[in-house]
Amino acid sequence: MDPLLAALLTRQRDRGFSDFAGASAVLTLPIADRLLNDAMTEALPPSAPVRDVQLTSRSGNRIGVRFRIGAASFLPPFNLTLVIERQPDLPRSAVLVLRMEMGGLLSLAGPALRFLDALPPGVQVEKDLILVDLATLLAQRGLGELLEYAEEVQITTTEGSLVVGLRAHVPGPERRTGHEG
Repeated sequence: MDPLLAALLTRQRDRGFSDFAGASAVLTLPIADRLLNDAMTEALPPSAPVRDVQLTSRSGNRIGVRFRIGAASFLPPFNLTLVIERQPDLPRSAVLVLRMEMGGLLSLAGPALRFLDALPPGVQVEKDLILVDLATLLAQRGLGELLEYAEEVQITTTEGSLVVGLRAHVPGPERRTGHEG
């Protein structure tokens, strides 16, 4: 990004986007599996208990996950399906809930799922559910306050893409508190 534009946007963020007061946006952002997988590869540390993670978005709010455990090349890759169970309910909750569907060898490989203990802060497992706290994940990247502008977030899937739907609004001067308009 152009450094001047980045500095301008940073100043606006620091000011609560006051120069954009009253702005509204509706965004539908399809993210191709290739980009998701590139991001996953870059985000996984070399010490991660899993490797070769591949996501495959499918229709019906399903995501296929294929991975290998550690350096055990003799083990076949594991496959599971994540189903979007519940959307974030802003502003009350910024948590996306995914349900794991496990079949075949994976259903017998309880110990292999210990990799789930290594998930980053903001992602936790409760039985067959994965809870993804968008507020925590954004805060870790210094972007936590951006969720204050979001009125609705919807995560869905199509063949080959994860689709992020967002409706956001920057309050006008009459709705602002603590900001000069």
